[in-house]
Amino acid sequence: MGRLLIFEHDAQVAQFAARIAENAALQVRTAESVESFLRVLDEQRSTCVLIDLSMSGADSLDIIQLLADRGCEAGIILTSDVLTSNTDPLVLDAAARVASARGLRVIGHLAKPFSATGLHGLLRQAGSPPSTVGILHASRPHPERELNPALLRQAIENCEFSLAYQPQIFCRDGRLSGFEALARWHHPVDGLIVPDRFIPAIERAGLMPEFTARIIEQAFSWFHANILSPPGGGTLQGSPSLSINISARNLTQPDFPEIMIDLCQRYAVPPRRVVLELTETSALDDPVLSLELLTRLRMQGFQLSIDDFGAGYSSMQQLARLPFSEIKVDKTFVATALQSATSRTVVKSIVELARSLTLRSTAEGVEDEATLQFLDFIGCDLAQGFFIAHPMSGKNLADWLNDAPRCSWQAPGAPRH
Repeated sequence: MGRLLIFEHDAQVAQFAARIAENAALQVRTAESVESFLRVLDEQRSTCVLIDLSMSGADSLDIIQLLADRGCEAGIILTSDVLTSNTDPLVLDAAARVASARGLRVIGHLAKPFSATGLHGLLRQAGSPPSTVGILHASRPHPERELNPALLRQAIENCEFSLAYQPQIFCRDGRLSGFEALARWHHPVDGLIVPDRFIPAIERAGLMPEFTARIIEQAFSWFHANILSPPGGGTLQGSPSLSINISARNLTQPDFPEIMIDLCQRYAVPPRRVVLELTETSALDDPVLSLELLTRLRMQGFQLSIDDFGAGYSSMQQLARLPFSEIKVDKTFVATALQSATSRTVVKSIVELARSLTLRSTAEGVEDEATLQFLDFIGCDLAQGFFIAHPMSGKNLADWLNDAPRCSWQAPGAPRH
């Protein structure tokens, strides 16, 4: 049975929340002071913690820090009375981002007076298996080894890097639109090493050209064999695309467009089916050369996506300078769109910006049907995320493609409304 710990200064609100939680089959404990809150926290392993940000005599951000210091894995729900306190909705939203940044699993936040339906929905989410985002993981069985150039070069030469593919769909009707190829590294000793570690290390080592070539060869080989010319003949409905991440380091290679064309010809992949994703936070060492290379790629038919849009500091400048064909909305905003009015506004604004510039919009981080429906409502073109499908190996993706027409969100040719 799940356990809810309520840290709330208003006894009536605490009783109201407790009744809702008990109806959801949760055991409930309440606390009215920091001392009692910490005591209960130490006595039981809570599934969910509800924190009132306007507790008198307590700094709620200190409470968030205390939870982070204890490695709390409970789902966190933040509340505040925006009518009688100084905590306006934007501050409530910011506090939720602070908690997420501290590694806590923030389920959502509620402005008081909140409804039974609103709290019940968040409590249900708290009982779901946590995603890999924002959770403190157990320590690794092996200490993290230094990713030095020799180790990285050996990994590239030994083909230790593999690819997982995450499907993308049209928000409007659920039809398959393409796949994003995501690099993975299963080290023979250390196990899984995340891209946030090995990609910067590869860039620092000056090995990005070799790494990119190997990854694109893998992706193109799979794409041709399984999507363009699948076993048994036939083709998938529509013209699915293949998205591949490139580094700003690739845009320091004057021959990068020629390399891409050569790989397309070698694996019989039409450039128009390839989307090259450049993260919005990339720092372009040579802006003029980058502009020239990206323009050459677009003239050859490649599509170009600005990834993680809204996460950096020069989004509009990048968008105005470079010949993009797609904007990918940063998953941080998409994943919190249902709980945060600010996130909803940001997502909606980016989608409208893309439409006004005649660019395609793609939302990452879609983890439930309600978010997908919201994206459809505001006119977002494409979506990807765990609700649609997790990244998977090429073999598992073949099975997924066979089952996809039976998925609840998949209805080829038939709009949902």
